[in-house]
Amino acid sequence: MLTRFFALFFITVFFAATAYAQYPEKVIFDTKDSTGNAYLAVQPLSHNIKGVVVILYNFYQPDNLVPETKLHNVACANNLLTVFVSMKEYLYADTAAVNRISTVLQHIAGKYKADTSKFVLAGYDYASNIALRYTELTQQFPAAYPIHPKAVFTVSGPVDLFGLWDWCQRVIRKKPNDGQVGDAGYIIDKMTREIGTPAVRPERYRALTPFNSQDTAVGNERYLQRIPVRVYYDTDVAWLLKERRNSLYDTYIPDATELVSRLLLAGNTEAEFIAARQPGRRINGSRYPEALSIADETECIQWIKHTLDIFDPVNWQPPYKLDKPKGWGTEHFEVPVDFAPEIRYKGVEDIRFAPGWGDSTSAEHWSYAFLWWLKDRPVVDVPTLNSYLTAYYNGLVNRNITSRRIPAEKQVPTVVSIKKIKTAAGDADTYGGSIRMLNYMVQRPVTLHCTIHVRNCEAQQRTALFFEISPQPATHIIWQQMDTLWSSFRCD
Repeated sequence: MLTRFFALFFITVFFAATAYAQYPEKVIFDTKDSTGNAYLAVQPLSHNIKGVVVILYNFYQPDNLVPETKLHNVACANNLLTVFVSMKEYLYADTAAVNRISTVLQHIAGKYKADTSKFVLAGYDYASNIALRYTELTQQFPAAYPIHPKAVFTVSGPVDLFGLWDWCQRVIRKKPNDGQVGDAGYIIDKMTREIGTPAVRPERYRALTPFNSQDTAVGNERYLQRIPVRVYYDTDVAWLLKERRNSLYDTYIPDATELVSRLLLAGNTEAEFIAARQPGRRINGSRYPEALSIADETECIQWIKHTLDIFDPVNWQPPYKLDKPKGWGTEHFEVPVDFAPEIRYKGVEDIRFAPGWGDSTSAEHWSYAFLWWLKDRPVVDVPTLNSYLTAYYNGLVNRNITSRRIPAEKQVPTVVSIKKIKTAAGDADTYGGSIRMLNYMVQRPVTLHCTIHVRNCEAQQRTALFFEISPQPATHIIWQQMDTLWSSFRCD
């Protein structure tokens, strides 16, 4: 087996872009060293960055490592920015390693205008313990770190520096294969030179390790108590025994399970040990339990979106009741919708389209209702509704002008007129009015009548705004249908 440590000491960033669906960008974050101080970034196809996944690794060339996973591809389709960062030869989160990560995270936030509260940190192989300890440090000394990872996960790496030292000693003693012996010898030599041995300098190891499985006292893992944590491993022990002569104790799995166990006991219900769903393989198909490919890409990205509170329209389950009449269409969007960023509300849009909504010959054309399920108690008044609905319908029309090739002479300004009306039964407030806009489906103006119901859902700390929209007069049956739909709403 080829030892990973002698394969690369100087990272050269090279990437065969034609091999991937999304093209990575080589970004230099320190002009003093454009070779070693660069990262690979894969942006979302939409360029609408909802969150950032930063994957730390070391001792690999990126053009050999990145093809092992489709995490960046799945992230790209889910509005996540993925960044691959080499930690060079760092084995633990010492000052130099920590400074490197902080520099990269701040550079990412600045370059991509990313929300600093939406970062997830990952560690692959020996960078695993670095990712964990860095996340702990941001909780231990929050004022010293402008970016605090919202979650952390590791793949196939050590979580305990004391355990890593013991692993090295065990491998050297057992000599299961030349590759592992070479790696163990390199680690022992490097750690001895840089931080001494655990027997001589135990306090130094305690300061650097994210976890010490042999210590009965609570250690640095206490700083992960409120952080979602995942550790991924290939648990095919039968293969390890047969092919490598490795028992479970010749892996990092025992230490990892103990870490998760202690976090769970401490009350962190979001600490997880994830056994690989598929065996680890290199890009050439060869079996390799430590491969980055053991992390199931789709499931991992969904977990990341959940931890970052990123809306997922496919898997989202509404915490309220709102009927779906037979024949009516439904859609879910995040609020603010992407075509109206001026809206400052935060929440979800849940739409009900009448069967004839998109049929210009139907009496139900442009008749639909939608619920804005909003966080907290935002301001809801006439000026705000006029402003936000103008932004909403302006954006809705503008996004269709190019695709439908609507000429300038057919375009009309959007005019919204909303006022407070008699409060309907069960409402906190009720509003009514009109929206004059371009009907982009037939390329002529339309006036939509609008009724807005407001309800406060105190138990869930949410505000519900229900919009009934139709060009039909108030006597048309479509309004009775939409009123019935609103009557079905329950948030308790």
